[in-house]
Amino acid sequence: MRRILVLILWLLSCGVLFCKVDLNTAGWAELESLPITFEQAQAIYNYRFYISFFESVYDLRKIPEIDQATLDRIKPLVTVYYYSDLDDTEQRREEIYFLLERLGSQEGIQEGFTDIWEDYLMTPRDVNEMHFTDLLNMPNVSPIDAVAIRKRTASGDKVTDYRNMRSTSGLSFYGASNLRHYVHYGDIKDRKERSLNYQFKYEWLNFSDETREMYREIVKNRDDSIRDVRHSYWGYFNLDAHKPAYTNKYRMRYKEWKAGAILFNKVGENAFIDNKPDQNLDNAKYFASYESSFDLWGKNDVKVYLGNYRVTFGEGLVIENTDYYSSRKTGHGFSKRIIGITEDLSRSQEYALRGVAAELQSRYFTAAGWFSQDKKDAVVFNTNEDGRIDANDKINGKYHVFSYYTPTIRFDNDDLNEADEFFSSRLNESMTMMPRTNILDETMIGGRFEIKPFIGTHFGVTATQILYDNAHFVVPHTDSLYAVLIRDAAEYEKWKKVDSQIGNLYSTYKEGVYDRNYRTVTGFDWMTVVGNTSFQGEYAELTVNGNETKIGDDPSALVLSAYTQFENLYILSLYRNYDLDFDNPYNRGFSEQRKFNNTIFNNNNYVLTNQMLFDLYNNSPEPQAEEGFYFETRYRFSRYLTLNRTYLDIFERKADGRRTVRFQGDLDYRPINQLSLRGKYKHQINRYDDGADRQRSTTSETSGIVTMYLSNRDRLQMEYRYTQVESPPYPYLTNSGEPSNTEHHAAGQVLMHGDFISIDWTHNLNDRLRVRNAIAYWNGHSLSHWDWEDVEIDFLGEQGIKHWILIQNKIANNVYLSLKYKTKFYKTKELFFRTWWNVDLGDYDGSADHFRHVERVENEARLQIDWRF
Repeated sequence: MRRILVLILWLLSCGVLFCKVDLNTAGWAELESLPITFEQAQAIYNYRFYISFFESVYDLRKIPEIDQATLDRIKPLVTVYYYSDLDDTEQRREEIYFLLERLGSQEGIQEGFTDIWEDYLMTPRDVNEMHFTDLLNMPNVSPIDAVAIRKRTASGDKVTDYRNMRSTSGLSFYGASNLRHYVHYGDIKDRKERSLNYQFKYEWLNFSDETREMYREIVKNRDDSIRDVRHSYWGYFNLDAHKPAYTNKYRMRYKEWKAGAILFNKVGENAFIDNKPDQNLDNAKYFASYESSFDLWGKNDVKVYLGNYRVTFGEGLVIENTDYYSSRKTGHGFSKRIIGITEDLSRSQEYALRGVAAELQSRYFTAAGWFSQDKKDAVVFNTNEDGRIDANDKINGKYHVFSYYTPTIRFDNDDLNEADEFFSSRLNESMTMMPRTNILDETMIGGRFEIKPFIGTHFGVTATQILYDNAHFVVPHTDSLYAVLIRDAAEYEKWKKVDSQIGNLYSTYKEGVYDRNYRTVTGFDWMTVVGNTSFQGEYAELTVNGNETKIGDDPSALVLSAYTQFENLYILSLYRNYDLDFDNPYNRGFSEQRKFNNTIFNNNNYVLTNQMLFDLYNNSPEPQAEEGFYFETRYRFSRYLTLNRTYLDIFERKADGRRTVRFQGDLDYRPINQLSLRGKYKHQINRYDDGADRQRSTTSETSGIVTMYLSNRDRLQMEYRYTQVESPPYPYLTNSGEPSNTEHHAAGQVLMHGDFISIDWTHNLNDRLRVRNAIAYWNGHSLSHWDWEDVEIDFLGEQGIKHWILIQNKIANNVYLSLKYKTKFYKTKELFFRTWWNVDLGDYDGSADHFRHVERVENEARLQIDWRF
């Protein structure tokens, strides 16, 4: 009777007969009014405040003070409504948390793109108001998908939700599913009010074996008996104790205004915490932008940028300013280009643009213009022959420059002058060519005009002119060029036909022929979509001696492609043809290999007058001059069987006429959705048209991959890979200086093979914490293996084992942490070991093994924190 009376009194105090207390929002007075003790009310309040909101009434049993009898008594009196303490922006982040996490860790793959796509995620736009190019710039959206949506919205048939968008004629399921997180349907206000993001990165990394070899190559004469590593750039700059990389990035938005800045240093460089403010500012980039729309014969979008920005049009032949090379960049799928002018907070330095840019986009045309002034790194001739680069090296007020240069480490110029003076004194002669930072004054003026008569069809013209106020680009004639690049006349035979790439670099000065201070590149590109096929291409010319208004009388580059899409199939065909002397430093067109591949810069860099010229190849973002056909497809036969990205590339290198065929196939069988059985095969033949040529080599790679998709988004993956390489022997490296019947002959073929095995496990401990573990073992048998690690590629040594662990944690609603640690034990060929030169005789035992196998232990760590407001 007493319990009934208490219950009636409590119901009357509510004022409404069926009023229930929401456990997630109830105040202290409401909790106290329940038929429970003071201690029990306090326990409920503390659980909600310090531990978690309630998802169900039965969560009360998780509280020790609430027994079953108490729960039965108050269950009719309480309820649980969904409650979140997140605002609209934070809820948006919750919805796309996994996409943001993936983009935040992919900066090494799509350098600079992740910021833009993350901004698109956080500020989705009305799909009914987007231009064709806006849709095309979204990840993995094809031209056919973009046309399908744009034709529908242009006809007045608005998209109202995702299911309604899926019904759009011609829109693939893949395109719609990739687009949905980046758009809304006019049902919400654009989230463009305000946002602030901060990202911090700490990276303790090791140099690649090739970079180590470059810096450790001892600077000496042929008869020099000193073989101390201190007499190399590695020893001089004490790179055994190199510095880690830091990155601080800030981005903000307020309505139509955006701004951002990045301050960073690469591994081995002085950081912003070091006491070198001038050099630290060299590693700073910033931008401010204004974006708006107005109606005049339709919707028009305007963008204006100050500071650092990125420009990309067409197939990237005229301009795409990034420091990073990407092979087989088709512009489709995962090798997308973001067309137009966008902000640039990437870590690109050499080809960064800084100044002012603007773009106007309407239904029927697009117009853009940009102006940039910046200092660039370059390889400079030491014309004064004093072992240093300064004003005394200028001729008629101008430096003589050989080429743009992207260094692995941007040393201070004063430090480089001191180092080169030291090495020149040991050589009793000066180095003829020396890399320097911020030595070249570059001014770029560019423009773009594009007409769009139909949806999905455009024709555009792009032109850039680059002015050099303080330097001439000078490339000696081939007869003397190798003498400038190679120190010892006995090594001139290392100069091969493929090195004609070097002799065809662009010059602004040639005595008695021309004297100019500019480089001009013009081009036109087009696209049209017919049914389920898009046709696109670009043609560009570099003005040398021809008429700028005439087509075909100057070095040129051409890309043509066709992309056909079905619901479960796509087919891409591409043709490219680049002239050998088309030397546009901002060309990022499709290619199989980067510029200077197999030249003296990377194959025989130990004979160079300056070992750091290796970076001309190692960090070159330009494609090599090649002509060829590329075919790519993906076909989903059924829900069980899919032919993943498969391609065939047949091309010829222009420098020496070497013809190559490369094929890769990838078949994925899923007997059940949670189990993937993949087989991959790669086959490449260099000089396939001539079996007797010494450059002929054959590479085959077979992989088996088993992936199990477990509960709670966990994943377990195992891979085994077997590689074979058949190539001619290299007795000048593998044999001793004395004749012997037991050593390799100069003719015939050598077969090398290697194995690789790895296990990769991802475990989600909860919605906020994920751990990924991987271990790999390989035995190269003179081959070099590679491993795709998380979001980066790792080139492995001769033989070894490695383990890495990645922890990703959402430590607060707007704070994300990623921590990776790797340890690697392996053998490598430290330096090419030559008994007749560059050998520490104390390590040489007289055997025919002319490589010093070194066991190395490397540890690396990465820390990344993202703070998003």
